[in-house]
Amino acid sequence: SSAAMIGAVHRSPLLGSYREHPGLQYRLGSKCRVHLSIGLHKGWAIEGAVGSEFKIDCSYLSPNVSIATSIERSTEVYNVSVIVAQSVIDLVSYNMRSQCRLIDKVIIRGSPAPMDLYCVDLDYMSVEVDFTERPKVPWNTRQRFKVRQWMEQEKNAVLQKDLSEILETDEVIAQMRECFTVEFFQLFNMGYQNYSQGEWQVARRILMDIRSRLAPTDGPCMALLKFMEFHHDFDAPKEWAGVRDLVGY
Repeated sequence: SSAAMIGAVHRSPLLGSYREHPGLQYRLGSKCRVHLSIGLHKGWAIEGAVGSEFKIDCSYLSPNVSIATSIERSTEVYNVSVIVAQSVIDLVSYNMRSQCRLIDKVIIRGSPAPMDLYCVDLDYMSVEVDFTERPKVPWNTRQRFKVRQWMEQEKNAVLQKDLSEILETDEVIAQMRECFTVEFFQLFNMGYQNYSQGEWQVARRILMDIRSRLAPTDGPCMALLKFMEFHHDFDAPKEWAGVRDLVGY
């Protein structure tokens, strides 16, 4: 659903029209666009009304809320749209897990133990705005009822499927994932394993090869290379255990 939402945002003709706004282009550049970043984590939370006699809001209270927020913020570190924590990966099928890419193992604010981070690779810049003319349907009580029925049927149909199939059969999601080849995933996995085991010179060579041949702007590659270079000049410290600190995010 996260991938579908990102695809819908970038296909929206209304949001697409904002890209042509002169004021936004002047302030944000010609490539500005509305986008989503999503962090997924599983855990308990207390839902309730929080506030004072002047203002009350519905809120969720839990250390897991802070962890989920930190995971979402880490999308900026790795320059990806969707990051999934190990707590969620443990709940999904093998096929769904195989569609996610392990990109790091980190310590996050609020988490009692290090956690693996996975990303769902999506090239949203490849999505074109959908200018297809929509049918003009009178929006009344009857139409709302019919739409609710249709949405309920669609939801039930999706729940009967292996969700990993949607990443391959959905036209927009498949388009966003088309540039991520088997060779890309295999090489990155090799590079990540060398990074995790402290073989940083080998990891550097593999990740640089990915950037030069397959994915020049891949965020996780750049994030790992930046960490290894600026903190340790590609020489893993003796106490390296394959875990980096993201407490500041």
